[in-house]
Amino acid sequence: MAKMRKRTKISLATLCVMGLAVAVVATVIGLGAVSLLSQLIAFDVAILGAGIAIGAGIFAGSSSLTGYFSRKRALKKSAESVAEMAKVGQVDATKQSAIVKTKDNSLKAAKNFAKSSYKLSKFGISSINRSSQQVGITEKQSKLQNKRYVYGLMNDLYVQRGKNSAAKKFDKKLRKIDDKLQNVDDVSAFAPKYHETAEFFNPLTSSWERDERSSVNFNNKETASFAKQLFDETTFNRYSDENKRLGATKVTIKSRGNSNVKDIDASTNAKELVDAMEFLALLDYDMTKKESGISGYPIMVETQEYKLDGSKKGKPSVMMIKNDAELESRLNQLRQNNTTQSTKQIEEKKHDPDLVYDL
Repeated sequence: MAKMRKRTKISLATLCVMGLAVAVVATVIGLGAVSLLSQLIAFDVAILGAGIAIGAGIFAGSSSLTGYFSRKRALKKSAESVAEMAKVGQVDATKQSAIVKTKDNSLKAAKNFAKSSYKLSKFGISSINRSSQQVGITEKQSKLQNKRYVYGLMNDLYVQRGKNSAAKKFDKKLRKIDDKLQNVDDVSAFAPKYHETAEFFNPLTSSWERDERSSVNFNNKETASFAKQLFDETTFNRYSDENKRLGATKVTIKSRGNSNVKDIDASTNAKELVDAMEFLALLDYDMTKKESGISGYPIMVETQEYKLDGSKKGKPSVMMIKNDAELESRLNQLRQNNTTQSTKQIEEKKHDPDLVYDL
């Protein structure tokens, strides 16, 4: 018989104590009906009942706290594992021959990432590198895709360990998810054309995987390609001790008057790159505006922070841009900010011949 989890043992012990307490209460009440000291007994029963209620409250609070700290530990371990894998894999900038050595602890990090992601899924939390929601994907589809991703990680984990029976269990779950995904609504037409993300090499799956915390959904190839390049060049910034356990900060551009301009967004988990994300998002909007010949003003620039579990952190900041002059003014301001921060790569590469649009 498998070892019983400590939390389960505590739960059963508490239930037994509560059951005995209830039995005692019932006995005392029966005796109280014929006792000359019924008032005293009633008083004792009240005290005992209050004790049971307090015990139940303590138990419920303890369970809640246990779950809270369990989620926190899983989130922390998951974030640290992604950072470890990303920094090891990015040593090879060409991404053609990422060599993962045992001493790098990258494979250990990959295993921890799989297990912590699976634990988070039990709490209904997406893996930290996956987006909880994005344009062009329904909420149902997003949840299914996140589950599929985590089940795939666990399948690879058990295959690597040689535990085929456990691997088959997750393979079966994957097939069920695939069947469900075939029946979800297709809303991909609402998404911007280009989606780029930061990546990290996962030795467990032997593939480069996306970290959606740093990603863009743009209408133009040039800006999307530049964002991808920026993500690749700032790996050690994004996974520094200060940033690796942060959720995304997302900048969303919405245009009310131009149906040709789909809502776009850019996000990053590195605080020092937020201005760069807004700069690229506004630039992407400006390119589309000029191509379509429709201004679409006013446009709304919304910046929202997210926690590591995907939930919103505080209220969004909102800025309205009403005309070309205000747009150019904001772009110039962001250019100046970028020259004083680590994101100055944007200005340094503005004459890159591979970029059609002059940054």
